[in-house]
Amino acid sequence: MIRGSRLLPESFSLGLTLLCGQAFRWDGPDSEGGFTGVAGQAYWRLKQEGRRLFWECNSPVVRGKGAENWLAHYLNLDEDLDEWAGSFASHPVMEFPLKVLKGLRLLRQESWECTISYMFAQGLSVKVIRQALKKFCTEYGRPLEGAQGFHAFPEAGAIAVLSPDALRPFTNNYRARADRIIRMARAVEAQVLSLEHLKSIPCDDAREAMMALDGIGPKIADCILLFSMDHPSAFPVDRWVLRAMKRHFRSIKLLGAGEEAPSRAQYLKIVKKARTVFGHHCGVASEYLFLFLRMLEDEKLRLELAPYCPTLDSFLRLEGRIARPL
Repeated sequence: MIRGSRLLPESFSLGLTLLCGQAFRWDGPDSEGGFTGVAGQAYWRLKQEGRRLFWECNSPVVRGKGAENWLAHYLNLDEDLDEWAGSFASHPVMEFPLKVLKGLRLLRQESWECTISYMFAQGLSVKVIRQALKKFCTEYGRPLEGAQGFHAFPEAGAIAVLSPDALRPFTNNYRARADRIIRMARAVEAQVLSLEHLKSIPCDDAREAMMALDGIGPKIADCILLFSMDHPSAFPVDRWVLRAMKRHFRSIKLLGAGEEAPSRAQYLKIVKKARTVFGHHCGVASEYLFLFLRMLEDEKLRLELAPYCPTLDSFLRLEGRIARPL
C-alpha cells in the first residue's frame, strides 16, 4: 500500500465533497474519520486533518499518473474558486449555501463510470445507489490487488455481453434500465460513441448528444457533463434546484414547471437563467443549492454532515431568511 500526505487549499472539505451525492463509491467516515473507496480503478483511503490530506492507495500509478498527482486532479485541488465564491458572499440565493457548505468541491470523475452510475441512479436514493453499485462492481468488476473486498468499475466490454435479465437485479429490478445500460456499453465498446469527444465540444451540444441516447434526460446529462467532462456551465436541475430557482427568481416561477421536473423547454430556460446569474461556474452553484436544500428538509442528512459544517447551527437560527424571494 502506498501512503502520502499533501497540503490542501484553505477552503476544502473532504467530508462534504465525498458525501454530497455526486459520487457513489465512497464509504465513511470510519471511527478514525477516514473514507475508503474506489476511484480511477484504484483503492483509496483518505483522511483530512486540518489542511492536511493523508492518503493510501493500492498502486503507485493511477491511470498513468503518480498516485498523488492523480488524486489532486480527481479532488479538483488545483481549481481556485475563491474569487467566484467571494463574489456571491452577500448574494440572497448563494450567501448561506456558500457559508454553510464551505469547502465543497466538484470531483473530476471518470466519464464511463460516471455515465453508467447516473444511469443506475435515476429516481433512487443515494443510499440505494451506493448499495446497487457495490454489488454490481463486486459481481462484474475485477478485484483490486492488495485491497481485499474492493473491485474496479466494470469496463464497457464486461457489460456489453450481458443480458438485461442478468443486470436487472442491480438496477432495482428495472429491466428497461438494465437494457439501456447494456446498449450504452455496446455503443462505447464498439466506438460508436466517444465519451471523451463530449469533453471537447460546447456544453449545450454535449447535452444534446447525451440526450439522444435512450434513458438520459437533461438532468442526468448535465450531471455527467459537470462531474466528469469538465463542463462547469452544466447546471443539473433536480427537484431541489428547481425549488430554489422557483423560490428566488420570478421569471422561473412564471414558467409553470411542476414540482418534480421541468419540461425540456423549461429546463433550458432555467439553465440560461443560472448562467446569467451565477456565471460560467454555475454548475458549482447547482451542487451547493442541491445539498443545501436537502439538508434543510432532511434531519438525518443534517446530522451526517454537521461535523463538516461549523456554521450550520448559527444558520438554522436564521433559517427564515432563506425564503426571501427576489
